[in-house]
Amino acid sequence: GKQENKKSVTILKVISKIVNAIIWTLIIIILILLLITVASKKTDIFGHRLYLIMSGSMEPTIHVKDAIITKQIDEAKEGDIIAFENGEIITVHRVIKVYTEGNTKLYKTKGDNNNTEDPGLVQKQQIKGKVILKLTILGNLILFMQAHFVIFVIAVGIIVMIILIRRLI
Repeated sequence: GKQENKKSVTILKVISKIVNAIIWTLIIIILILLLITVASKKTDIFGHRLYLIMSGSMEPTIHVKDAIITKQIDEAKEGDIIAFENGEIITVHRVIKVYTEGNTKLYKTKGDNNNTEDPGLVQKQQIKGKVILKLTILGNLILFMQAHFVIFVIAVGIIVMIILIRRLI
C-alpha cells in the first residue's frame, strides 16, 4: 500500500519535472527563433524593427555588428538616423538635409563615416524607421546564434538537463 503510493508519487514528480524541462527548453528555442526572425528585417513589432549593422558607414556612432532598433515615424528631421530601403538593401544613414517639394518631403542622407553624401534623395515611403536604440552586445549574440543555431539549441538542452538532474538528485 503505502510503499507503492510513495513510489508512484515520486515517479509522477520525476515525470512532471521532465515535462517542465521540455517545456522550458521549447520556450527558450522559440524565443531564440523569434529573435533570429526579428533580426531578418522583415518582421515589424508594433512599428519597431531590429537590424544588424553590417558596414562601417556609421562609425563611430554605430559599429559593425551592432543591433539597432528603429521605430516607424511620420517624417524624419535633419540629424535623425534612419533605416531606408535602397533597392533590395536596407541602409542606415543620417538625414543631413530635408527638402520640401509641394506636399512631399525628400531626404538627403549620408553615413557619418562616409566622405560623400548618398546619391539621390530618399522618399518617405522608403523610410523603415528612425533609430531609437543601439544594442552592441545583442548584435554579436544574434550573429553567433544564427551561425551556431544547432550548437546553441544543444547547449540549452544540456543546461536544462543538468538543472533537471540536479533537482532530481
